[in-house]
Amino acid sequence: MKSIVKTFCAASVCAAALGLAAGGAQAQGAVPGGPYVGGGLGWNWTDRNDDWSWKGLAGWRLNEYLAAQVFYADLGDHGAPGVIGKRSIDTYGGELLLSFPVATDVSIYGKGGVHRYEINTRNTSWLAGGGAEFALRDGWSLRTEWTHYDLDPIDSDDFTLQVVYGF
Repeated sequence: MKSIVKTFCAASVCAAALGLAAGGAQAQGAVPGGPYVGGGLGWNWTDRNDDWSWKGLAGWRLNEYLAAQVFYADLGDHGAPGVIGKRSIDTYGGELLLSFPVATDVSIYGKGGVHRYEINTRNTSWLAGGGAEFALRDGWSLRTEWTHYDLDPIDSDDFTLQVVYGF
């Protein structure tokens, strides 16, 4: 793993610890039942190179265990077979999140979904990942998240730190 990825991961763990210490609302209250929006910055890597990424999202928490969300993500600039140089990879799609509260202000979750992207041609494929959500206060929460995107002919892994606000 490159040193910048290690640095980013360490910073995310520190930020998550601060979010845990600043908590007060229950994890299921951090993003209450109903709509939420969020966004975050991250680091994306493929077998060819790595780059900064960002993600915007909107969703609906059905209950404390299940949420559905849509997203748009810029995965950075990457090389791929059949592509000269690097190309910006953007994707959008939908995800289902299955959460499990593990403390009064912390939940872990797994997710899966589909996304649409373009490298050589426009394609639709699968994604999967997981993360942790740390309740802050007044509907705010902090997420650390890893997502694996299937991008034929390459694969992409994305680690993001996200801020989410539930209405």
